[in-house]
Amino acid sequence: MLRRTVSHAALTVALLIGSASLPASAAPLPSPTDLMNKIDAVQKDLRSLRADFVQHSRVKLFRQQISSEGRLQYQKGEPAKLRWEYLKPDPSTMLLVGDKAQLKMGQRPPQVIDTGKDPMLRAIFAQLRLWLGQGSLRDAEGEYEISVAGSTEQPALVLVPKAQSPLQRVFSRIELHVDGKTMLLRRLTMIEQTGDEKEIVFGKLERNIEISASQFQ
Repeated sequence: MLRRTVSHAALTVALLIGSASLPASAAPLPSPTDLMNKIDAVQKDLRSLRADFVQHSRVKLFRQQISSEGRLQYQKGEPAKLRWEYLKPDPSTMLLVGDKAQLKMGQRPPQVIDTGKDPMLRAIFAQLRLWLGQGSLRDAEGEYEISVAGSTEQPALVLVPKAQSPLQRVFSRIELHVDGKTMLLRRLTMIEQTGDEKEIVFGKLERNIEISASQFQ
């Protein structure tokens, strides 16, 4: 049950470059460094964030897709706090306060989760933390080979784990898709070595709003 929930919880992300000599459709993508710097700059003043999300889990072997809906809430501070909540079809809540995570399912008492022992959960929260301004995206260069894909309207950072990274055993790549104008994270995609895929699509993003402290208890 825990593994199933963790796999569900399996959560982190541009620049429109124009040229007078090129049509809009042929505008070049930014370099990985330029894109990361743009995202970092936008996130410097981030204090809080709330967003809805839809998560699609695709199992390659059975050619099936499982979808869930939920909401994330984030409060910057010492420590930073993140509430990752599935609303349907199976309600559950993950609270991440600093490096401590707790999972709440139904009426059961909260269960402490060691994020360091689950690469899927670690990857989701690591990418979200970076995108949310906890550190710099440039910090990811130690663990990933980084390139840019997508379009100028929605560019993506493509992160391929390096051979020495423990994430390489689990993921073939991780993609962070952002809005080309606002730098808001629109989609987080994780492709596992097995071919299974998890895609999290974000909507209704609200920045620097008041969030009740009770949401992180």
